[in-house]
Order: sequence, then structure tokens, then C-alpha cells
Amino acid sequence: MKKNRRLKLIMLLLNLVVIIRLVDICVLQSNKYQVLYDSLKETIIESNYPPRGRILDAKGRILVDNKGVKVLIFNSLSGISQKEQLEMIEKISEVIELDTSDVTEIMMREYIFAQNKELINGRISEEVKEKYKNRQMKQKDYEENRLSLITEEEIQSADKEKAKLFYLMQKGYNYQDKVIKSNITDQELTAINELHLKGFRIDIKWERVYPYDTTLNALFGSVGSIPKEDKEEYLKNGYSLEDMVGVSFLEKYYESYLKGTKGTYRIESDHQLSKISEDIKGNDLILSIDIEKQMAIEEVLKKEIKNAKKYPSAKYYQGSYIVVSNPNDGGIVALVAMKATEDNFTSDVIGFLTNSYTVGSVVKGASHTVAYMNGVIDEKTKMTDSCVKLFSQGQKCSWKRLGTLNDIDALTYSSNYFQFISAIKVSGKKYTYNMKFNATEDDFNKYRTVFSSYGLGSKTGIDIYEEKLGIKGSLVTGDLLLNLSIGQYDTYTPLMLNNYIATIANGGSRYQLRLASSIVNQEGEKKEVNPPTILNKVGLDEKYMNRIKTGMHNVVLKGTASGYFNKIVDGAGKTGTSETFYNGVSTNTKSFVAFLPYENPEYALTIISPHITAKTGTSSYAYPINSRLSRQIAEILFEN
Repeated sequence: MKKNRRLKLIMLLLNLVVIIRLVDICVLQSNKYQVLYDSLKETIIESNYPPRGRILDAKGRILVDNKGVKVLIFNSLSGISQKEQLEMIEKISEVIELDTSDVTEIMMREYIFAQNKELINGRISEEVKEKYKNRQMKQKDYEENRLSLITEEEIQSADKEKAKLFYLMQKGYNYQDKVIKSNITDQELTAINELHLKGFRIDIKWERVYPYDTTLNALFGSVGSIPKEDKEEYLKNGYSLEDMVGVSFLEKYYESYLKGTKGTYRIESDHQLSKISEDIKGNDLILSIDIEKQMAIEEVLKKEIKNAKKYPSAKYYQGSYIVVSNPNDGGIVALVAMKATEDNFTSDVIGFLTNSYTVGSVVKGASHTVAYMNGVIDEKTKMTDSCVKLFSQGQKCSWKRLGTLNDIDALTYSSNYFQFISAIKVSGKKYTYNMKFNATEDDFNKYRTVFSSYGLGSKTGIDIYEEKLGIKGSLVTGDLLLNLSIGQYDTYTPLMLNNYIATIANGGSRYQLRLASSIVNQEGEKKEVNPPTILNKVGLDEKYMNRIKTGMHNVVLKGTASGYFNKIVDGAGKTGTSETFYNGVSTNTKSFVAFLPYENPEYALTIISPHITAKTGTSSYAYPINSRLSRQIAEILFEN
């Protein structure tokens, strides 16, 4: 009995708890739970095209901006039947024009079927129906069979524009906005509004515009649909497949900063949309580029390309690469590259990342470093310039007999002999006439390791994913080691060459090259996102680094680059000439690297002019394009 009473008491208490809880939920807090219920069942969707952040130059001038264009949007959340959609298509097609060049046969068949379902379903054979009914045929195969019953005559007589409208309205999920047409004209806008069609609206889509007509525009990159190979990564980071993203160069590299924040809409009970939040523009990206200097250098290059092309020896010359950077932080000030095609000029800035060349004697500062580090030359070293003769090889000489030279003179007058003898000594051997010189992989690595510490043969780390390495020669011979020491074997990109001379300019610290440095958010706050980064230090004794810089100073004062700068600036540099080939024809490529001013350098300059001369039957004149370019560029850089 006691047990029964205890059980009844427990049941009574449990019922009492349930009753109290029900009263609390249904009466006392009914409003709270109604709101919670409504919030769970409401649907929130996002806008498709928030404006991206702008791209600005170092002085705040806008290089890439946004332009709003009117787009016609359709959304079927308003409970529109397919029959109603077909009726709308008849009306819409009367007031807008669509490009139908991409309309496919399957799009035509699906539109025709939607118009004539009963007729076409009546053509399906009993055998096919039976197979489908008994699940012996997949849904996809059944639908393909049904569409195949549409005749060629029906396809030919159908309206392509209406078929495209139907396709655009049907694709994707119900809740998604479908872009029917971009760049709606004012006339089309008025006509669409007068139709008062449910589910259609005019919205703003943001497109990129480029206020400056500069060859650099290609390097800013483009915006488009998410690439298939990157789909999973973007989805993991909260993107949807319909989002527009940066797909190349700067737009891609800085996507996370440039992307805007989507506005949100609530789908009301009548299926209409009400805005919850506005689109928010992405962060502005600040570059180290000075667009005025960039465009001034572009004009100089155009003029000099035209001048050079007047000479038969420049038959295979198309254009030059020019890099200007700050050697003290790696910031790119100007990147100019263009090709001449008849009377037109096209941008070749992508070539900075992908094209590499043998660059000749400009690398001799790095070659000197190898010799210094291996103890085969010092400030007391002197050599009488001559030729080297290896077994079974022709003589290898300097461009002329240069007399007795020390290490500084060897750079000033560009002695090949000095580098050849140094390279043989680095390998642990002593030069003798007609000697057999079998270099080893280790000998090559002694050079390539030091070259790489300057940036020659290693990526510069520039903030663009598409940077490529040059070509490293695979053969190992004594003759080729000598070629490597004078820049006639491995190939380097213009960016690598600039990294090299900038490292000499600042005394041995190799900075990562960069185009962008900071962002500015919507509140106007500036934040550094790509600070100056030292990739490595060369590790050469300061005394010897200064001797390399002195030698390069003398190159400009009295050596092979005499006259490359006007008296407005005191610079230092190194010239280079390499034998190259254009479609099997022997040509010469001219290179020049410099830093200026000599004391406290502000700029590192690189110029490469591929195939500037070729042997012709009429002329061997070499147009002095690099010297003419360097003089005018120096004036632009220091015009104030």
C-alpha cells in the first residue's frame, strides 16, 4: 500500500511539473517562443554582387574602381508556376534583347518541351513508359529519351531568345537570384517596369573599371566565377558557387581583403523580399606603385621602341622590360613592359612573371661574391686581362684586352677573364693553357647558392601566385661553369634581376618584392597586410660588398655604362650582353641594372631588352636603347 501511495505521489508531482511547464510555455512566455519559432522558419538570402574594394596607388590615386550596372534579376520564390513563367517570357522577350550565340540544342529542346508537355509525352513509347514505371530506366535517361522525341522542324521554328530566357529563369535553386541580363538600357528598364511582372526586379551589379590606360591593368587581374579546381576551398571558406571572386593576379591574391560583404534579405510570408542589411564594399588595397611615374616611363618606352625599330638590326626586337623598386623595402614603384605589333603596343607585364633570359655581365657582382666568399680574390688581387683556352674549346675572352685589373676594375670594365680565372680557382684548380677542366655539380652549386641569395634563380616572393622560375642548365662541364659566371647559362626573370640589384643597393638584405602593402577599411583605418620582409641576407663582409658597389659606381662614371645617367643623379650599375636566339636566329639581349642615388639609394632599376640586335646583311648597328631609357627614367624618378 505504501508503495502504491508513493508511486501515485510521484506521478502527481510529475503531472504537476508538466502542467506548470505548459502554462509557462503556452501562456507566460508564449510571445518569446512565437518569436523563436518564427525565426526558425524564416528564410534569409544574400545579395549576389557586393562591391569589391578599390585598388589605389601609393599616393591614393584610384587604379581599379567599381561601376554599378543595372541588371534584370528573376527569383521564383514568389510561387510562380512554370505556366506563368512561360507567359512572362512572351512579354519579356518583347522588351529586351539577348545574345543568343550561346544557345544550345538542349536549351531549345527543354523550352519546347515546357511549352508542349502533353504533346511530347504522348510520343513516348509504351516500352519506355513500362521500363520507367518498373524502375528499369533512370530518371535522367527517361528525360533524355523524352527530349529526343522533339523534331528538328520544331527546333528550327522555336525562338532562340525565348529558349534562353527559359533557361536563365530555370537554372539554379528556387531561392537563388537569376541574372537575366546585365547592362539594362534605360529604355528596357522603363518597359520592364511597365509590365509589373512578379518575380522580376532591377538590381545593381558592380563591375571593375580602370581609370588609367596603363599596361599595368593586366596585372591587377580579373573577377569571375569560382574556378572548378578551387570550388571546395571557396565553399569551405563560406562562399557560394554563384559568387564572383578574383581569379588572377592581384584580385586573386588579395581576394579575402577585396571581397565585399553581401547584403541580406528576408523572404516574407507573401514571398516578397525585404532588405535586412546593405551591401558593404570590400577593403581598399594600397599599392607601392606610383601611377604617374609608371605612365611617364610607359611613354618613354613607346618612343624608344619606335626609334629602335627603324634599324634593320632590331628586326627581332619587340619591346623591353623595366622594373623600378624601392631597395629598402621591396616595394615595386613601376612595372613597364610592352610589345610593338606594327603601329600598336600591347602590354607584356605578365612576362615579368613568366619570361626569363640569359642576362650577361650584370651578374658579375654576384660572381665576385662567390670569389670573395671562397677566398680566391680580395682587395689585393690583380690580373692581367687575357683569354682562357680549355681543352677542345675555343678561346674565351673579354670584349677587349683590358690590361691589369684589380677586383673593382674588373667590374668597372667588365672583364670576363677575371671571372673565368676566379671560377677555375673556386673549383680548386689552377688555370693552365689548354687544360682539361671537369667541373662538378658542387662547383655549380657554389655559384648557384650565392646567386640565389641575391634572388637570381629563386622566386622573389612577389604577391602574385603566377610567378615562375627561370631555367637552370642541367649539363655540368667546365666550359659551362665559366659561362655561368658571366651570366651566359642559367636564365632569370626581370623581377629576379631587380631583386639582385636591390640587394646590392641596400648592402646585402634581400627583400621580398611586393606590389601591395596595406588596406584601408570602411572606417578609413589603414592596416599593413604585407609588411617589408627580409627573405635572407647574402652574408658577404661589408668591406667586399662596398667594393662591389664601388665597382658598379665606376661602371657609370667611366666604365661600360658611362653616359647612362645625366648629371642630375649619381647612380651605380652594371651592363650585360648575352647571346640569345629568336626562332633560330642569333640575337643579342641587352641588360642593365642600377641603383640610384649611389649614396643612400632610393630606387633599384632593371632594364632587359631581348633580341635588340641581330646580324643582318645590311647593318650591325646596335641602337643604344638601354642607355637612352635609363637617362630618361632617372629624370622621371627625380623630376621633383
